[in-house]
Formats: sequence, C-alpha cells, structure tokens
Amino acid sequence: MQYQTIAITGASSGLGQALALGYAAPGVTLHLAGRNVARLAQTAAAAQAKGARVTQTIADVTDRAAMADWVAGLEELDLMIANAGVSAGPGRAHRERDEQIRRVFATDLDGVFNTILPAMARKTPRIAIIGSIAGLIALPTSPAYSAAKAALDCWVRAAAPGAAREGIALTLVRPGFIRTPMTAQNPYPMPGMLDAGEAARRIIRGIAAGRAFITFPWWFAALARVANLAPKSLFARVPGKPSQT
Repeated sequence: MQYQTIAITGASSGLGQALALGYAAPGVTLHLAGRNVARLAQTAAAAQAKGARVTQTIADVTDRAAMADWVAGLEELDLMIANAGVSAGPGRAHRERDEQIRRVFATDLDGVFNTILPAMARKTPRIAIIGSIAGLIALPTSPAYSAAKAALDCWVRAAAPGAAREGIALTLVRPGFIRTPMTAQNPYPMPGMLDAGEAARRIIRGIAAGRAFITFPWWFAALARVANLAPKSLFARVPGKPSQT
C-alpha cells in the first residue's frame, strides 16, 4: 500500500529523518514532529526539495496533552510512525540513575502511547511503532531501554487482533543497531550496523507490504533470543553506555 499522508515523531535526526526523506515525494504530505528546531527545519526543507508537502511541529512526546492536540489537528492521516526515542545506560557506575530510568520510560514507552492512542482514536489505518531487537533480550548495558522496548513488543502482539477489528493495522519495527547520534557513543561492538537510510528503506518496504513485524537483521534477532536464555554474568565485562541526560 502507498501512503499519502504520514506523521512521524522524532523526525529531526537519525532514523526519523531518514524515514521522512524516504517517504518524501510529490503528492505525499508529511507531518513531522521533533524537539530540535534547526534540525527539524533541515529535515522539512530536504523533504520539500523532493516534492513533498511538509508541516513541522516542535513537540515533546512526553507531553500527553500536546501530543493529543497535535494528532487531533492533523488532516486525514494514512500512517502514523511513533519513532521518537532516547537511550541511557548505566555509564561508568554500571547502574542507571533514577532520572535516566524515568526519562527512558517517559519517552520510549509513555511517549509512544501519547502518540499512538490519539491516532488509534481517530482510526488511523496503519500505526507503526519503532521498537528494537533490544526488546528481545534483557541487556544489562541498557536495562530501561530493553524493558521499554520489550513492553512495546508485548503490547503490540496482544493489542493487534483487537485493533484489526477496528480497522487499525499495527506494525512493530525491531531494528538492530542503526548508525545515528544515539548509537554514536556506544562503547561496545555493534554487529550488523546499518546506516539510517538503509534501515528506513527496509522499514518502508515492510510497512508497504503490510507486515505486522519488521525485524532486521534477522540473524541478530535470533542471536538475541538465544542470548536472552544465557546467564547474565556473561555480560559482566561489557562496558555500559555513557550517561545521556
């Protein structure tokens, strides 16, 4: 299916920006939301140069009322992509601080629902949620991030049948490592790393095909499932993510 009116959160950089540019074309309307004014304007200008009609809104997905207003004010909507997310790990102390944990859950879990529930209320035909292969494995390097993504994974699998009865198709995207500002500071190996443009192309193809789950690289997902059964002591020497607050 070809989508003509698309809303994307976290569109100011990384995967969100790549998705916006991947969808940008004549006849397509993009509603882009992000927190960085300058970078969002750059994304919008690049999408407009490819022929798309673009609106841009400075928005924080953790603001429930603001997100509800944004979604309610959009014109006819074919596709919502809940992409905005943050990551923060234990850092040098190998333990996430309280504010890091709360920030990750506020953005990566509550922020997703602040985005998709208003979209579901208006019966948006397809809603895509950017999860992660990290949701398939309890990573000691990123406990809150893994837990938030795992919650999304479970929710989509449980909610999809009921949503389908209402004419809403849910898609969960489980990418591996993507070359973005969020992964730039990771102090550990990142196998299967893809650039944001290639990741966006895979997601766009999967959404067009109507897939409920888009997971890549497949071998990394399989490895994650197996590794999740291993003793967590095996991860003891893996350095944690630097603090990102």
